[in-house]
Amino acid sequence: MLRALIVSWVLAGLAFAASAEQRYALLIGNEDYPATVGPLTLPHEDVENIRNGLLRAGFPADHIRILKDATDRDIKIGVAGLAADLRAAGPDAVGFFYYSGHGGSAESGGTRTNYLIPAKTEITGAEQLPIFGVAVNTVIDGLAASDAKAIFIVSDACRNTLPFTSSKGGSADKGMVRVPRKRGLYIAFATADGATTPDDGLFAKSLSKRLAQKGLSADRAFTLALREVAAARPGNSMPFTADGLTEDICFAGCEAPAVLARSEGTDYVATVQANTVDAYIDFLQTYPHSALVPNAQEALVKLFYQEDPSAKKYMGEYDNIVGPVVLLEAMHHAAEMAYLRDEMDSTTGLFQIACQSGLGKSCTKLAPLIQQGYMDHEFYDADGNVDATDREQTAILVYQGGCYMDDPAACNWLQQNGWPLQPEDPDVLAELAALKPQQ
Repeated sequence: MLRALIVSWVLAGLAFAASAEQRYALLIGNEDYPATVGPLTLPHEDVENIRNGLLRAGFPADHIRILKDATDRDIKIGVAGLAADLRAAGPDAVGFFYYSGHGGSAESGGTRTNYLIPAKTEITGAEQLPIFGVAVNTVIDGLAASDAKAIFIVSDACRNTLPFTSSKGGSADKGMVRVPRKRGLYIAFATADGATTPDDGLFAKSLSKRLAQKGLSADRAFTLALREVAAARPGNSMPFTADGLTEDICFAGCEAPAVLARSEGTDYVATVQANTVDAYIDFLQTYPHSALVPNAQEALVKLFYQEDPSAKKYMGEYDNIVGPVVLLEAMHHAAEMAYLRDEMDSTTGLFQIACQSGLGKSCTKLAPLIQQGYMDHEFYDADGNVDATDREQTAILVYQGGCYMDDPAACNWLQQNGWPLQPEDPDVLAELAALKPQQ
């Protein structure tokens, strides 16, 4: 149960940028290809990783559109919609287009052109790309026409599993070719000129991490991510970009974070190498205000998701966690990120775990969600109807639990609504006392 609820966590910390610019994104992940092209396994995960990075960098959840296994029509409608949103948002808008899937290039009239390959498309040779593929230049031109302040176009394509080539291009058909700079656009490819990439998700993971890094300009974020990719693939050249930005764009804010103390950075490296729940708890307790706290929380929750042996001793008997506050804080943050993504089952489940493990503020977050009906499956009566009285009484009890566990927001709600600050039942009070987490 714990693993099922944690599956929707969003890694690392919220790093929303204070900015007047409106941001919109279109993320496409194509896996469903016929045998002539070759199915892929990671593009859906790639777009989720990029979405997580954009959320942490300040993109509103409802401004991020995801298309999985998009057809030719889906891709073109999606690009048109992104362009329309950017145009409507005005000259300060920022756009982000990301594609993970098969792609390639084909030569026609002496010019080699890049193409995205739509899902479910039967292509048997590179000469068919101009007919059945979506030209990258079409995407570039369509988005450039929106006149947004900055647009990022990212191609994580050119999988080395693509089975076909043409007699003209040979293996180069599987790769993308350089494109010229275009004012206001930053265009990035996950491979070097004419090269291919394995279906390993590396670029999406690296870029997602960098997008949310405070004090990092967008072009620098891409450069660092692409360097990581090149370093991890021996023999590969540096992936290429076309930078046409006219000003600095910092997704997570241009103000640099505080410089880490040497001992702190060294300790975090040692923590990562140990990669156990105990190690991350120790780091979080030692450096509660570190800029690396989101990274440690990410790794900590991931260990629970993976049911790592080091996490088992912290798992209680009743879907609760028995451990220090920093551990519960990591779960609370995972719930907040699930809420941001409108994944309400995971949101309520994770808040419930943290609440019944003794974190008062999680109870305060959970109670209104109960009142709003997000847990109505728990309150059906014998006739299959929601028992509204039972639901409200449970919500009040959860608020009282939050207040008992020292969350002032819960106490304020109870006072404002005329309810006692704690349950009158001594057995319930005894249960709450037993929940208080370790410090």
